[in-house]
Amino acid sequence: MGTWGVAIENMVCPRPNKLDRFDQSGYDLCELEQEYAQCNLGDPQYMRYKRCIKQDWYLPCGNSTGAHINHSDLYERKGYHGYALEQLYHWTPGNNLLYKMTQLKPKWGIDISIDYVDEQRNVMELFHYEWDSHNLDSVLEKKELIQGIIDTNDWNDVAKTKISRKDEWQHLDFVGQSAWTTKFLNLPEERFKLIPWQ
Repeated sequence: MGTWGVAIENMVCPRPNKLDRFDQSGYDLCELEQEYAQCNLGDPQYMRYKRCIKQDWYLPCGNSTGAHINHSDLYERKGYHGYALEQLYHWTPGNNLLYKMTQLKPKWGIDISIDYVDEQRNVMELFHYEWDSHNLDSVLEKKELIQGIIDTNDWNDVAKTKISRKDEWQHLDFVGQSAWTTKFLNLPEERFKLIPWQ
């Protein structure tokens, strides 16, 4: 389910600072969203270096040379329903910032990065792909597509090919390098940073 329905045990309208640093297009949870996450999920297993709802996807393998997973995560951003939504609407006359949460559309996403290092001092982000959608099925389809790419490629061979074609991508910025690799692997363009509100 893409929404939370359990209200938090707070009877007082939250202060505006509980919504400081509200992440419109990402997955980081503001302080008030974290309270709802803890109430609806239990222990804060949803936290890593970011305060968000995520699951590990591919795990790092621990090698120090060659291709390796930098990060690989599945993300989720919840909307609200039931008592949680009623509670937020009850408070909106005292804090209009709460509309940021009442109007939030659920969202899911994938984010994977494979890096490469070798003894010849070649260092690069070999592959980075992010895909977000307000439709869970489209994210699951994209996840299967990416898993097929990850599982069927020898990433050390991909690295050797990229190194031999370095003049085509080394001068590009982060977004440009990622787009080059996406095209090289015949993948659809990345899609992330979606508008969150209904």
